Amino acid sequence: MRYVGLDAHLRQSTFCVLDDRGRKIMTRTVKGTWAAVFTELERIRPPFAVCFEACAGYGFFFERLQRIARRVIVAHPGHLRLIFRSTRKNDRVDAEKLAKLLFLDEVPAVYVPSGATQAWRRMIEHRRKLVGERTRAKNALRALLRSQGIDAPRGLWSRRGLTWLAAVDLVRSNNPNVFLQSRIRVIGQAWIGQSRPWILRGVL
Repeated sequence: MRYVGLDAHLRQSTFCVLDDRGRKIMTRTVKGTWAAVFTELERIRPPFAVCFEACAGYGFFFERLQRIARRVIVAHPGHLRLIFRSTRKNDRVDAEKLAKLLFLDEVPAVYVPSGATQAWRRMIEHRRKLVGERTRAKNALRALLRSQGIDAPRGLWSRRGLTWLAAVDLVRSNNPNVFLQSRIRVIGQAWIGQSRPWILRGVL
C-alpha cells in the first residue's frame, strides 16, 4: 500500500507519495486542471490511499478519486491547522504532511455525503439564492412605487396585482418598472424549472 497526500488547487496541485514504511518516494507538482491531477495519480502503482483537505468541490474530487484509489479520506481543514501548528506552509510541505498523517492513520476526517445528498444540497442553495434575488427585485419595485407616490394595491404579486403593475407608467423614458417585472418573471421561471418544483410552487 502506498500513501498519497494531495494538496489540491484549481490550477496547480501537489502530491506526495510514501511507501508502505512511510518513506517518501516522490513529490510532484501538477500544473493544470483537476483532470491533469487525476491523470498523474492514475500512474501511481496500486494499491494506494489518498488524503486531501476539504475544499470547494471536494465531493466531486472524492467521487473521482474513489475510482482509482483503494481508500480516500477528506481531511478537516480546521483540525489540520491545530495538528500542524506551523507557520511554514507551502504546497509540497502540506502534501507531505497529509501523506504522513494518512500513513499513521491520524487524519482528522470529515463526513462526505453521498452524491445524491450533495445534489440535493446544491439545489437547496440555488433555491436560496433565487429567493433572495426575487425578494430584492420585489423590494426595489415597491420602493420605486413609493418614490413616485403611488399606493400599491394589496396582493401586488397576484395575477390581478401584476396586471395593475404592468399598466403603471412610473417613468416615461427607460421605465424601470418593465425591467424589474421582467427580472421577477425570469427568476420565477427558473424557480419552477427546479428538479423538484412541487416544493417550490407553494412560495411563488
